[in-house]
Amino acid sequence: MSNHLINQVTKPSVSQESIPVFNNITPSKPGNLVEYQPKGTFVFKEVMWSVLPEKRDQDTKIMKRIFGAVDKVSAMSRFLAVRYDFRLPAYSTDNHVMDNFHNLLFRQLGKYYPKSFISYLWVREQGSGEAQHYHYLLMLDGNYIRYPNKLNTIVRHCWEQAAGGSIWFPENGYYFVAENDLNTYTKLMLRVSYLGKRRTKESIDKGIKLVGSGMRKPRPAAPSRQKSAVTPCKPINQKVETKTNDQDMALKSTYSGMLDKYFLGKARLPAVLRKRSSYELYDENKWWCNSPRWPGHRHNYVLEALITGISLSDYARKYKLNPVRVYANCRRVGGQSLKIIHWAWHRYCFQQSTSTLDNYIHSHRLHKKTAKKQLRRKPMSSHWSQHFDRYYQQYWPKGWSVADYCREHTLVPSTARRYIVDFPFIGLIDPFLLKQWL
Repeated sequence: MSNHLINQVTKPSVSQESIPVFNNITPSKPGNLVEYQPKGTFVFKEVMWSVLPEKRDQDTKIMKRIFGAVDKVSAMSRFLAVRYDFRLPAYSTDNHVMDNFHNLLFRQLGKYYPKSFISYLWVREQGSGEAQHYHYLLMLDGNYIRYPNKLNTIVRHCWEQAAGGSIWFPENGYYFVAENDLNTYTKLMLRVSYLGKRRTKESIDKGIKLVGSGMRKPRPAAPSRQKSAVTPCKPINQKVETKTNDQDMALKSTYSGMLDKYFLGKARLPAVLRKRSSYELYDENKWWCNSPRWPGHRHNYVLEALITGISLSDYARKYKLNPVRVYANCRRVGGQSLKIIHWAWHRYCFQQSTSTLDNYIHSHRLHKKTAKKQLRRKPMSSHWSQHFDRYYQQYWPKGWSVADYCREHTLVPSTARRYIVDFPFIGLIDPFLLKQWL
């Protein structure tokens, strides 16, 4: 299987060198040979990728946004990614046209694909023409759509109605990425890296937003038509009234998750991790390639992350696995958010126990310096408590990441992530059950 990962580069054969292929397109024109050859590399989450822009032509912030948007979607079992180019009839100093476009698009996609998430990313560029243009990436759940024929019609209609402009469909511009399909995934990353080039963005006036992204999760099916008990949070500078018990119960039933049992006293995590057998983690029928059993690794990672707090990169190194495949598989069951839950679980257990701090650390085999800092941590302030309620009631169900929320409310992301967690899906754990231990 060919792979554009620099970490796993193999020397191409003579035939491969003579006819380069990009995204399954064999160049027929001399210009395509130069335009679509990778010219640089970019490191994202400790993995080096081949990309189209040279190092000096890369906008680092936009490249991170691009890779981050696709990485978030890669936690799904399969997804469809489609590229579009949007043109406008006249120049504008803002990007309100994208808001108008999304209002129409999300309404139509919700009608035709109600069970699918909607993930998007756009970049603004200024070419030789008077008006700006936009490069756009749209991603949907591959369980509900495999080909973009109907989708292209919807997107074109919405853009023409919102902007009065035209749309260009790049040749072979869609990718259906299935679980563990690293070949297609790397081809997609190579192609969308083109959006992170610096040229054609440098001439844009300062203060104009150059990139936008977001993800809308499908709304969970309501059991009845009764009005939801979840009420919007009041502004931060206003006094927040204490919720009633009925509201708390309704909130918990809305966000109930598979890890709730550990914080409700219905189950306990083992103090020491049981070592898994080779059969549980590797397919012995494929001994020649040491093929991982990903269901076994996902189950093992959940327990290991909750008990020991291991990160995804450390897990990949420990079991000598491909980091990209570990991210794609283990993000689905919690990913880095499990480390947050790990320390919340130990705070919960320490409060329930009668042990001294040192005895608790020793009996659970925790790193002494880190554990003391984590277990002595004070509860979140009323300021962050209000942000916590606002995020999980209003923003998280709509697919907003913590980074998006911080940009919206001018918060420092590194501080906010101590109290607000990017859980990958609704159903992992009830955030409001976890709140007092964060």
